[in-house]
Order: sequence, then structure tokens, then C-alpha cells
Amino acid sequence: MGEKLLIVESPTKARTISKMLGGGYKIMASMGHVRDLPERTFGVDIEHDFAPLYTDTPRSKKIVSELKSAAKKADAIYLAPDPDREGEAIAWHLSEVLRPSYKGEFKRVTFHEITRSAINRALSEEGSINMNLVDAQQARRVLDRIVGYQVSPLLWSKIAKGISAGRVQSVALRLVVERERQVLAFVPEEYWVVSVRLRTDRGEEFEARLFKINREDFRIPDEKSGLALLDNLSGSDFAIQKITSSDRKRQPQPPFTTSTLQQAANNTLHYSATNTMRYAQQLYEGVDLGDGSMVGLITYMRTDSVNIAKEAQDACLAYIKTTFGADYTPERPNRYKSKSSAQEAHEAIRPTDVTRTPESLSSVLEGPQLKLYTLIWKRFVASQMAPALQRQMAVDVNAVGRDRTDYLFRANASITLFPGFTRLYADTRKSDDAAGIELFGKLQEGERCQPVDFAREQKFTEPPPRYTEATLIKELEENGIGRPSTYATILRTIQSREYVNRDQGKLIPTELGFQVSDFLVGVLPELFKVDFTSHMETELDEIEAGSLKWTAMLREFYNQFIPWLNQAKVAGAPAADQVSGLLERLSRVEFLPPEKRGKRTYDDRKFLNSVSGKFETDRTISAKQFQSLLELAVKYRRQIPDLEQLAGQQGFDAELIEAIARQSAMAQKQLDSAVSDDKAAEYREIFEAFQNVNWEEPQTRRGRTYDDKKFFNSLKNQAESGKMLSEKQFDALRRLAEKYREQLEAPERLTQLLALKPADADAAPEPADEECAALIQGLETVSAWAEPTTKGRRTYDDKSFFQSLADQFHKGRKLSDKQLAALKKLAGKYLK
Repeated sequence: MGEKLLIVESPTKARTISKMLGGGYKIMASMGHVRDLPERTFGVDIEHDFAPLYTDTPRSKKIVSELKSAAKKADAIYLAPDPDREGEAIAWHLSEVLRPSYKGEFKRVTFHEITRSAINRALSEEGSINMNLVDAQQARRVLDRIVGYQVSPLLWSKIAKGISAGRVQSVALRLVVERERQVLAFVPEEYWVVSVRLRTDRGEEFEARLFKINREDFRIPDEKSGLALLDNLSGSDFAIQKITSSDRKRQPQPPFTTSTLQQAANNTLHYSATNTMRYAQQLYEGVDLGDGSMVGLITYMRTDSVNIAKEAQDACLAYIKTTFGADYTPERPNRYKSKSSAQEAHEAIRPTDVTRTPESLSSVLEGPQLKLYTLIWKRFVASQMAPALQRQMAVDVNAVGRDRTDYLFRANASITLFPGFTRLYADTRKSDDAAGIELFGKLQEGERCQPVDFAREQKFTEPPPRYTEATLIKELEENGIGRPSTYATILRTIQSREYVNRDQGKLIPTELGFQVSDFLVGVLPELFKVDFTSHMETELDEIEAGSLKWTAMLREFYNQFIPWLNQAKVAGAPAADQVSGLLERLSRVEFLPPEKRGKRTYDDRKFLNSVSGKFETDRTISAKQFQSLLELAVKYRRQIPDLEQLAGQQGFDAELIEAIARQSAMAQKQLDSAVSDDKAAEYREIFEAFQNVNWEEPQTRRGRTYDDKKFFNSLKNQAESGKMLSEKQFDALRRLAEKYREQLEAPERLTQLLALKPADADAAPEPADEECAALIQGLETVSAWAEPTTKGRRTYDDKSFFQSLADQFHKGRKLSDKQLAALKKLAGKYLK
């Protein structure tokens, strides 16, 4: 009898499950997707209902081969990837790939936690692949491919090669850019706050802030107005007008969804969304408890539901009653409502066993894992606890100015009567004011008070806050952009593409980010609207629900998209008469012969013919092609005497004159930086001398990685592309030659080309070298180094720093003047 084959996505999950199931099961990992759209081609057949042309993923060939071998021997195959769209698509791809090797029915099993009971229950409730989920994933994948492949080339032609646009990431970038512009455009406005310290006849004092003027909101714009207000209050009587007291319940927050977990982890633990999901994945897939057993500690971490399984809720309520007492259990179990688009079958993120407290796991979890588990555990337990009961009191004090203006001052205080869930889950609100509550309880309406002192404080309005990862995720979720599984990817993408930097937790667009966003919003405003992106997400949800066909959704989108794209392609394109006039002049030019610089050949005639052919076909060229024609006209302007006259006639004189000035300087710069044939031969000789060098391994010093081989290859690539090396780069190449002199080919010739010191030049060390040697020899005798200290973000470690200097010196590399000074400072500290 053969084995039962159960396939999950990751090896960690496979190891965890293998320790829970008895014999008869073979657990294997697919390592994620086994098929996907091709990396280097479009991969979507638009003409045949957007059919995806799937290919093996780069690492799947060996895995698929192993899975096929196992499938041939299996009595049953259980497909158990994650319980979401992506997991369902992986299960479907696995069934497609393995179908030739297995003739039975594939069994789809899903579980939201990796525990023995959950796995056994999933196997007993086997089902089939949900093609609605698969279609929703395919629609998203094809949709993103269409936008990425069709729009990114526009960026290449306008901004820079290699950058990308994304259907959702570009909207997220737009939000960050628009917020940054609000911040930059913000002009702070001055305002003043006025308060008074009052004393009762019994000698009790309290402070109240000006709240209303003539029963209306107000604004004190400057100090002069504040002083005038205080002068008007001089000699006024103050009386307590009203005392209000109310008790209110503060309900606990629901357990975490993906987005609220990412927000809380960013706010409290300062984790990025990517790190949060990585640690959560580890907790979900399984952790060794130290006794040889592995178990998943939390439920599935990609969810937008706040539902909780009844057995988990019952277990939590029992734990609360035992640990905190019956008063901390609510009268009725707390229920939370998920948003309408959430999948009700899913649960919120919670611990799989509430009795596994963070303290009990402190010896088996790594630091970041433990902190995240603690956050999840506390939020879940608190969500099932009784509400906190708070008493809030307000005292309104009235005064009438000399001009009969009515002033209302207000003092507030609050106290917690019963902590409820706040006993466990940290409360970030201000602390209790027990003294204030006690005092307010003694006051009486109508009671007069004497002003002891007035205070005024200058303030300024503040700009809208820059986004953090937490607030951007919240914004994306509130606007229906993206889904739980995509938030971390969106944030990672806009940062890895260097469209956005993170500075002290704030997301700030780079210059490139501004350029990309402005261009995309400018030429494709409809595509990158927030509400349009949200609409597309809603339609993906409808596909998942089975109420919309994925091909119909894509067809509707594509019919809108293509006109937008075509219009974007000609944005800024010149008029036909402008092009024809310029082409006619250039057709009479006597061009220079093709010129080879480095590996590239520049042929002006060939370029002109290419552009002319395109123009003859569709009577239009791109703005970039027109700019290239202008540059060509500038280059041969002596053969086009009426060039500026033509520009004036055709209405592009300003653009042309600017191009002439810019391109003249640029052309000269290119000529100056181009590598001549003699220099190219010299470069080849230099770089060939290094061909047998055995490079040192990369080294990290003070947070920076030094890689000689990588640096050398970057210089070589630059030279081979036809670009001159700068004097600074040439000096660096000279230092590499000094360092690896004994391994170089033709060292005598290289000495001449690089102006190296003769090989015996090191025989007589310079005085500075002798001084370094003496200092290093002395410091190497130090046995008691000071402990490392941290100041701000930097750590200062004398021992480590000295070792890096000593290593550099012993390898024959000269210390800089700054390094020598630092060495002397260390010697003064330790060699007394």
C-alpha cells in the first residue's frame, strides 16, 4: 500500500506537520509557486481571453520532478497550501503539473492553524479546489502584468531605464508624494492658548483652559490679541457654572487582522511590514518547543476577518477567569464585526493555545519572534476581557470681561474605576488624575473662584503628518487598495525601487519617486486614481465570490486601458509639421561615419533612417525621439543654417534653443569623457594584468562592506563601455595594483602605466609608517578594553576599531592621516 502525499508550501511547515501526523503520510514542500508567468516575456494571450502562458518558476524544475516521482507512488494526494487566493492558485498549479503522474482525485485541505487537531480536522473535511479563488488570483496576476509591462516602458523613455510602474504600488506612491507636497506647502499659523489657575474659598486650586468665547469656538492669532483678552478679564469674577460627571465603558479592540497587526507592530515595536510578516510566518509555520515537538503558535496571518472560533473563545474566557478573576470576564462573550469584504471562514490572528503565555515561550522564541507573539497574545486575550470603566469629570468656569464678553474656561479629569482589559493590554492614553477627580467632587455649581495666575502659550499649527508604514497601511485599507497579502509587498516595493525612503520611521519620497508619480499621474490619471484602484479590488472580490467572470472583468478593464495607454504614448509628442520640417533638413546632411566607443557603435545616418521610417508609417514620433532629432540637428547645425529660423516658423524655437545650449555642452562633455582608441588599448592592458588575481573575501568595517573584486569589475565595465575613468577612480585602481602587485601580469609595464612606486620602494618605510608600527605594537598589548558604548544610532567599540586599523596596516595598506590621528587618540587613552 502506497503513502498518502500531502503538499504544503514551505519546508518549515512540512517539518511541523510531519511531527503531528502518524505513519502513512509523506509531507513535501512545493517551495511556493511551481508555475508563474514568464519573467522576461509578456506571457498573456490577449487575443484568446487573456489566457496566461505559464512556465516553470526558476527553482521549480527539481522540486516538480521530486513531486511527480512521489505522486506516482501515492494512494492519495492532499493539496494543503495556505487558505487564501494565492494558496488556492498554488494548489491548482500543483494539480495541473501532477495530473499526468496521478490518476486519482486531488483533495484540497485547508487549515488556519498548524496544530494536531486542526490538521486532523482538515484531513477529515477534504474538499476540492475552489476555482473562484483561483480565477481571482489569475485575474490579479494578469491585471498586474498588463499594467506593469505596458506602462513601465513609458517610464523608461521619459525618466530612466529599469524603473517600473505597478497597478497598486504606483497608487501607494501617489499617496506618499501627495502627502509630502502638503507638508512642503504647509505654512504654519500662529495661535495662542490661554489658561487660568483658580482658587476656591477653601484654598483648593485647579487649572482651567479657555474653551469658548461667547459660546463659540475662537482663535487667538497673536500675542497682542492674547494680552488684550487678559486685560479684558482683569478684575472679572469667576464662578463655577456647571460640573458634569459621567461613567463610560471603554471596550477592548478586536483581535488583530493583517493590517492592524502590521500597524501595531510598526507603532510599538518599530517593525517594518515586511519583518512583521516574516516573524508572523515563522510563528504560524511552527516552532520547536524544546522537547522535540513543533507546533504553530498563531493562526494564519493573512486575514481581514476579526472572527474567533468558539472553542478558542471559550478557552480564552476560561483562562481569563482563572488568571484575572470572574470580574474580568464580560457578561456576554465579546463579538466583533468584520468588514463586508472579509472572508467569514477565516479567523483573526490569535494564539493557537492561549495557555502558551509569552513567559512560557521566552526560552524557545528568538527576540523579535517573542515580541510579536507577545503583542498578538495580549491583543487576543484583551479582546475577550471585560471593558474598562472610567469616570470623566468636567468643570466649566464662567467669567465676563469688562466689555461684557462671555468667557468659558474648562477643566477636565478622569480616573479608571475598573481596569478591565487595560490591566493586560498597554493603554497609551494619559494616566489617571485621581487628585483632580477628588477635588472636582468637592466643588459646587455657583461657587466663586479667585484667579491666582493667568498663563498664555504660543503655539503653531502643524502640517499633516508624513506617512509611516502603519498609517500608509491604514490609508490603503480604508481606501480599499490592496489586500492583507499585499500590504507588505507594496511597501517593500516602493522602498526597494528607491521611490521612497524611510527616515526615522517616516516615509519620504525621493526625487525619483516624485518624477515617477508626477509622470504617471500626468499621462495616466484615470488608471492611477485611488477610487479606480479600489474599484478593481472590489471586482476581484466579486470574482472570488463567483458573481463575476474573470475574463469579462479583464476585457472591460482592457477596453478602458488601451485608449489611456495610447494617449499616454503620444503625450508631449510634437506636431507632424514640426517633425517633417526637421527631417527634411536632416536628410540633406553629410553625416560623419559610424563611430565606435567602447562596445557601442553610434551611427547618425542609421538613427535618422529609423525615425524617418516610423514617421512615414504613422505620422508621429515620441517626444523623446523628437528630442533626439533636435540633438542631431544641434550636432550638425553648421550644415543647417536656417535651423533657428525653422524653429521659429514651426513654433518650437524655445525648446530648440534650450536644446542647442544644453546639447552643445553635453556633446563636448561626451567628447571629453569618451575613451580614445589609444586610451582604450591602455585600459585593456591594465585590466588584463589583473586577470589571475585571487581577490580577498569582502570585508565589513564599521557598517560598510569592502569588496575589491566587485569594485574592480565596476571600473572595468565603465572603461569597456567607452567612458573615461576619473582621476579618483584611477587612484583607486592604482591602490588595488599596489595591494595585489605580486599577483599581477607584466608588473613592470603596469608600474609604468599606473605610475606605481618601484617594487623596492617599501624597503625604507616612511616616518609615519614607523610611528604607526610602534603605536600598533603597543596597543596590541592592551588586555582590558573599554566596553562598547552606544550614542544615538552608533556604537563605539575601541577594541573592534583598533583591530580594523591593525588588520589594514599588517596587510600593507597605509593608514590615512585621520586614521593615524585616531590611533594616537587610542594610544593616549590606553598606553599611559
